[in-house]
Amino acid sequence: MELAGYEKYMRLVIENKHLYYRIAYSFMGNEADSLDAISQMTLSIVEKHQQLRNEDSFLPWSKKILINACRTLLREKKRTTVVAEFPTIADNFDENELAEQMLVRKAVTALPEKYREIIVMRYYLDMEYQDIADAAGIPLGTVKSRLNRAVSVLKKQLGGEF
Repeated sequence: MELAGYEKYMRLVIENKHLYYRIAYSFMGNEADSLDAISQMTLSIVEKHQQLRNEDSFLPWSKKILINACRTLLREKKRTTVVAEFPTIADNFDENELAEQMLVRKAVTALPEKYREIIVMRYYLDMEYQDIADAAGIPLGTVKSRLNRAVSVLKKQLGGEF
């Protein structure tokens, strides 16, 4: 049975809910704001589903909508993004590794938003360069240059490799 209108897209949203939550949480830093961003994304999909020309492009299109919703919420709240997606610490964690992770987290959080977003999408969400460009609405070359600049800044701040 073929679903009519936006219902087929809502099914895809439900199927990818964990991915959307991970993206939103990486930008927003807390559950409540993440769920707000996902709600805004869902509403936008319902309102704009007819604009999607190729159904195979739904996932990149919806990710871009979600990232834009996160940006809007962050601008409205006038606060900085907290990078929240870090490896889980096992019971037998290495204290030096934990300290290093905390230093990296602090350095990434201190980056300007345009660099921080690229770092989060590339290294925490494992997005490809073209997917980042599409989601951020910037050219591929800009993604590469921002990533290069962000990594250089992090290396300088951290005194070595990133």
